[in-house]
Amino acid sequence: MKILTFSHYKDVDEERIKDFFAIVIDLLRATSVMIWAISNGAKKIVPVESIEEAKLLKSLNEDVLLGGERGGVLIQGFDLDNSPLSYKKEIIFGRTIVMTTTNGTRALKKAAMAKRIFLGSFINARKTAEYIFKEVLKDDIQKITIVCAGTEEKFTLEDILCAGYFVDIFKTYLESFEVDDLSLASYELYKKFENDPHEILKYSYHYNRLKQLGFEKDLEFCLKKDFVDTICEFKNLVVEKVLVDV
Repeated sequence: MKILTFSHYKDVDEERIKDFFAIVIDLLRATSVMIWAISNGAKKIVPVESIEEAKLLKSLNEDVLLGGERGGVLIQGFDLDNSPLSYKKEIIFGRTIVMTTTNGTRALKKAAMAKRIFLGSFINARKTAEYIFKEVLKDDIQKITIVCAGTEEKFTLEDILCAGYFVDIFKTYLESFEVDDLSLASYELYKKFENDPHEILKYSYHYNRLKQLGFEKDLEFCLKKDFVDTICEFKNLVVEKVLVDV
């Protein structure tokens, strides 16, 4: 098996990942929010790149909810921001959410050429990795790419830490597999701070930006591991729950 990691969505080689199963990570906070929303009963999520596109979809269907952020905060006229704590079951159950964020929704679109595209976060990493591993074993090529969304079109530490957790989980299944340098670096960084990711992230740009905006509870939420069983896939331009045979 081969694992290839991209540091941010602008760095993705769309032609190169055609044969790969993709994991898209925007840990703080888009993919964490989408996974949580689907686990709380949202029907589906439609990621779009622009505010204008989101509002157009709302004009065509008043029943959809608009969610997302610009600069980390609620977009004027939207129903929901980009905090997972806003996506309560009583608000979103059975609803379609159109979402636009600065980085995460763009990262999903950049990964669109991959064979299959899954959403990654600490909150559901183990269940997602287990499912992907089983699916990859059925595939002749057996390649996985981890697409980190990044922040402001640059490398961001929290996504790389989460990528390292995925590499760590895959490592438990195989004695050896091929990884590129960034996958290896993400793994080594994660192993050093696996017991307390806050210890390193407290020095990072995006973590501190969200803290300054008052989203400390979001940071705690998004850095907890494996309390969500839901697996989410981006397919046919929407994010939906993967139905897994028990």
